[in-house]
Amino acid sequence: MKKNITMKVKLLLMVVVLGCVLCVSVFANTSQPDRFKIDFNNAYIVVTPAALSMQVAAEGSVLSYGNDWQIVQLRPYLYHMKQQNWQGFYWVVNTSRKELYKVTGNTFGTLGGDFLTLPANVSVVGGGNNNQPERFFIYFSNSYMIFVPSSSTLQIVGENAVLSYGTNWAKIQMKPYLYHFKLNSWQNFYWQVNTSRKQLYIVRNGQFGTYQGNSELKSSTVIVYY
Repeated sequence: MKKNITMKVKLLLMVVVLGCVLCVSVFANTSQPDRFKIDFNNAYIVVTPAALSMQVAAEGSVLSYGNDWQIVQLRPYLYHMKQQNWQGFYWVVNTSRKELYKVTGNTFGTLGGDFLTLPANVSVVGGGNNNQPERFFIYFSNSYMIFVPSSSTLQIVGENAVLSYGTNWAKIQMKPYLYHFKLNSWQNFYWQVNTSRKQLYIVRNGQFGTYQGNSELKSSTVIVYY
């Protein structure tokens, strides 16, 4: 009899402990994170050489129109590119070789420097025989958006370089675990990140900063840091 009572007490204690663990887990999942990032599956830059214009895009949405970038054409097939805050390096795109390089030890807009081939995939439309292409794409092997709730700072990163600091983005924290994001030029849609579920949604037919609209789950992975 005494043995049965002891076993019941042990089982009760296990249930209580398990319940406390679950409570702590739920609390941690719904609290404000230190930061979180959205790992993109399909981010890229597209450049139109005739206009020397560009866009950064991911998940079917334009993330930046490159207003804070410089692009210089040195040859019909050779381009220098840099975000205005980059120091000590820039990118070179060779559309003939279909390669992207990080260049150090040289002045932007001039030939020379130390070249490091980056693992991005360069795709070219037009421009055969070393002629100027109609446009070219840089598909990133590693790209993400990272957000710090406490400072409301945002960065979009590709190949370990900041592509945009999100100065033209709107950001709203709805709950400690729920966030709305939109580029200022977006119309009729925005992004929603749920750090508890670790999911990214695109919301349409709603109003930014409200709980209205139709949500569609996107494929990008959300990684949360507490």
